[in-house]
Amino acid sequence: MDGLMFQAVTGGVIALLLSVIAYFLKLLIQDFRQLNIELTKLKELFIRLEAEQVFLKTMLQRNRSPTIRKSPDI
Repeated sequence: MDGLMFQAVTGGVIALLLSVIAYFLKLLIQDFRQLNIELTKLKELFIRLEAEQVFLKTMLQRNRSPTIRKSPDI
């Protein structure tokens, strides 16, 4: 009878540990998915910022008129 009870307790403990491991694995997978979504958003934002930077650079270069500097009269 003692051996049967030991096996039952051992089986219960193993089942509990496997449940806890499965729960934390599920959380880990959810975190990786969320990180992937955030990384995709960051990539899109980076591309937009690069495009905006190029646009502003061309606008500044277009609006910059070539200035001719005169030598100061001494």
